[in-house]
Amino acid sequence: MKPFAEALRSEGPLLFDGATGSLLYERGIFLNRCYDELAVSQPELITRVHRDYLEAGADIIETNTFGANRLALARHGFSEQIEEINRAAVRLAREVARDRAWVAGAVGPTGIKFSLATESERALGRQALAEQIAVLRQAGVDLIMLETFASILEMETALAAWRVAAPELPVVAQMVFDAQCLVEGALSPVQVAARLTAAGAQVVGANCGVGPQELYDVGSQMVGHGAPVAIQPNAGLPSIVDGRTIYVANPEHFGVFARRMLKSGVKMIGGCCGTTPAHTRAMLGAVRMVGAAATRPHVQSGERPLPRSGPPAPVVAMAERSRLAGRLARGEFAVSVELTAPTGTSPAAVTGKVAELIAGGIDVINIADGPRATARMSNLAFCALAQAATGVEPILHVCCRDRSYLGLVSHLLGSHALGMRNLVIITGDPPKMGDYPFSTPVYDVDSVGLVEIAAGLNAGIDPAGKEMDGHTSFLLAVGAEPGAVDRDRELRRIEAKRAAGAELIMTQPVYDPDALTSFLDQVEAFRLPVLVGLLPLASHRNAEFLHNEVPGMQIPAAYRDRMARVGSGAAARAEGIRIAQEALAAVAGRVAGAYIMPPFNRVDSALAVLEVVKGRWQPQAAPAARSPLIAE
Repeated sequence: MKPFAEALRSEGPLLFDGATGSLLYERGIFLNRCYDELAVSQPELITRVHRDYLEAGADIIETNTFGANRLALARHGFSEQIEEINRAAVRLAREVARDRAWVAGAVGPTGIKFSLATESERALGRQALAEQIAVLRQAGVDLIMLETFASILEMETALAAWRVAAPELPVVAQMVFDAQCLVEGALSPVQVAARLTAAGAQVVGANCGVGPQELYDVGSQMVGHGAPVAIQPNAGLPSIVDGRTIYVANPEHFGVFARRMLKSGVKMIGGCCGTTPAHTRAMLGAVRMVGAAATRPHVQSGERPLPRSGPPAPVVAMAERSRLAGRLARGEFAVSVELTAPTGTSPAAVTGKVAELIAGGIDVINIADGPRATARMSNLAFCALAQAATGVEPILHVCCRDRSYLGLVSHLLGSHALGMRNLVIITGDPPKMGDYPFSTPVYDVDSVGLVEIAAGLNAGIDPAGKEMDGHTSFLLAVGAEPGAVDRDRELRRIEAKRAAGAELIMTQPVYDPDALTSFLDQVEAFRLPVLVGLLPLASHRNAEFLHNEVPGMQIPAAYRDRMARVGSGAAARAEGIRIAQEALAAVAGRVAGAYIMPPFNRVDSALAVLEVVKGRWQPQAAPAARSPLIAE
């Protein structure tokens, strides 16, 4: 593996392992044991924990040495075994990690209350920390991990000890924040980041104390203040169940917040108390997805195609590729409605929704590719069946999550053969831990790379640069998040997609009119048509879920308050439609069209939203069905 310092300088995110202590407790080790000493007395148990985290996808394995400084070990009678315990712990982690992960030497606080301690007590603490760091360095760790420090004074002392004992090793410094996002002394995340950076920390951050929501707030505030940020939350707050301490934040919850944290600019994520290899596995999908987006604009692993100076010229002019492409080329206001594919084997229920849309004048639909990483009928299969039976024109979503590089190329060629002419290419949501906990994301290529592949196919060139037998004629759309926390990064991504061959931008749902307006101002330079995405809110609960749980979705408090006043049911749906209508009316003159994402496939809501642009959008006559492939 490359040196950790080199990996730290790269743009891609890194994944720590999770808790050791709480996992050992769950596996039957009583709380009165010295957990650090288990590296000597029960090495097979520690090895199993490390191996479980490595197999879950961790890039960094922490040694079982959190409490292995002389002062902490003295409380269990092991102070004279400090070197033996630390060396044994490093050896076990290294044997598991080999060349697949870096080994971090974990160093925790001494137990001295630094804010009240005398100078001699502080000197004793500094001595103990320097001693442990020196042993970890000699034993061969890749980096020093200073974690779970509540006192900024003790953390600064630990950094001073690191500068003396192991200055050539990278150091990560993580503090404990409370629910108000403050550390001892009422210091804010920005103040903490400044002090830790000034003390020499190459990575700053937070761990333990609170769960992912609170540490998301901490991490996003620390980003951009002098050093990369590492965040390792607890699995929520602990509960006592049948006399055992249980952490209740589930892995799916962690997967969602991992993506949010990484997209806010956090560089490294992992888990602390209560997390398990399942939590690590949930975060792995987010790391792969964001990592592919940030650092691997083409292929994630293996040989990469030679970069092109720009997309090759397509064989078929845009106006001739599809019904939708023709409307965009002529400057007509284009509309589409997004439906979710069936969860079972029968397409009839969703095909009925297509028929309702056609009756309302909508002849273009878009079908997502396993949205929210759910298991559904293949969207390609459904699009082909619906197009054959009703004449509707699909926009096929293609995500990079589930198919290898070769699989994606085959998927595109097969899609074209089945009549698909409109694609929206996305990296895709990482798998969630739920009904399918062992589903593995692929992400051989991200959305930029896949756009480049599709643009080549449109020019009759395969990904290896060879002429094909024929060519595709796709309209190439890409997604964008106007509400992204890091707008600059989002704009860079759009520019990369445009350079790769993107021809249309389709936005995530937007509720903040100021955010949408500023986004449209900024993307004008790309000279790409924009379809604005709108998702009518279904209820107050739905609004809160989207705001708090879905990355890139920010719903202003004023709209959430409006939904709270009407609650749920028909009144809530009507209010959600009004909010979407207001958003569409505000930008109708600035966008090329709109696509509506009605909750639960409620097509009546979609048609109602479009009422406000009837002057710009003309309902279409029903298209002719091609063949009766769908049995009623």
